[in-house]
This record gives sequence, C-alpha cells and structure tokens, in this order.
Amino acid sequence: MLRAVSYNIHSGRDLFWRKRLEQMVQALREIQPDAIALQEVHQNPKYGYQADYIAEQLDYQVVFAPSIALAGGYYGNAFLTRLPIHDTKVISLPAKREKRTLLDVSVKWEGRDISIWNTHCSLNKASRFYQLQLLMTLTSQQLELPRLVLGDFNASSISFSPYYIDCAMAHGKENLHTLPAFRRRLDYIFVSQHWDVCRYDLYPIAWSDHLPVIVDLRLHDA
Repeated sequence: MLRAVSYNIHSGRDLFWRKRLEQMVQALREIQPDAIALQEVHQNPKYGYQADYIAEQLDYQVVFAPSIALAGGYYGNAFLTRLPIHDTKVISLPAKREKRTLLDVSVKWEGRDISIWNTHCSLNKASRFYQLQLLMTLTSQQLELPRLVLGDFNASSISFSPYYIDCAMAHGKENLHTLPAFRRRLDYIFVSQHWDVCRYDLYPIAWSDHLPVIVDLRLHDA
C-alpha cells in the first residue's frame, strides 16, 4: 500500500502566523507517508531551509522546485520520499504575476516506475485557468504510466476526468474542507486509473491554515 500526503505548510505557520513547523513535522511523522507533496515551502536564510529541515527530521529524500526568488533564496514546492528517486523535472506554469511550477518526480514502487506531480496553482483566476488547461493537457499524455497528481489548486471544483480519479470523490468525502477556516476544499489528490483508492482522510489538526490530505493506494497488477 502506497501512502501519499499533500500538505500546504503555509511557510511553516498557522492561520495566525505563529510558527508551527515542528508540529507539522510531528504530524507527518505520525502519518508515516511514502511520498509527501509540500506547497508554500521556503528555502532561504530569512524563513529557513524548510524542505531540507523536514527531510532531515524525517530521514527522507527531498527535491525542491523553486517558484520565485525570495529573501536571498527561494520559495516553492517540495517533494519528500523514502522511495528510490530516478528522475525529476520542473515545469513552469503560465502566470501573469507570481510564477508557479509543476514538480514531476519519478520513483520506483513495487518494481515499477511511477510519476508523482506536485503543484500549487495561482490565486489569480486568469492565471489559474491557463495553468489548469496546461495540466489537463499534460494529464492526457503518457496514460500508460501510473501517476499521482497532488497539490493546492486554489479552486473548489477541479476535475481531470476521465483519465484521473479524484480520491476524495472515490470515498464520498469531496465535501470535507482542506482549508477549514474558510470552509473550502482547495487541496486535491488525483490518481491515474492504475490505482485503487483504499483510503482518503484529512489529518485533524490545522497546524497550517490547510490540513494534510492523506491517501492509501493499491497499484493494479501490470
């Protein structure tokens, strides 16, 4: 069973901008995921090298995808895993203002190559429209490859049907709010048709303004 998590860590702060990175690390330690997609991550001297720190605390490998230069370093998305990594790509997404990226990491699971995507779409509606259009195009390619698509999409109604399964909908939990203070679902995990979705849950404590999204997946036989 593959366990994956998507978590917008909000710069390591909670809704009231209090430092909560240690609590976030502990939450991830409790969840024990095989793969972690993080958004709103700092890698700079002002806010700390958060991706490296979390990976060190959990003893995971880490890949960081910078979206923007900030505070003498960068800010973007990170992927952490205890699985063998054999390729990574960073794809720029169209944006009018703040740059956004898609991090594509290839790992081995049960002897097979799988692709895991991590992204964070724009708050700007026009930019987000074009980002989602590109993601829709990309998800319709390489359909033979088992893939997970995780991230904060900054929208309450996203679908990559018919090629991808919304893990929340697979368990009738699409009404659960991943941004609880605003009663919205912005964080999603989608999987290709190669997977059975055995579990979908939200971690119950909002150390960030977002809740971690947790899935357990079973890969179909080749």
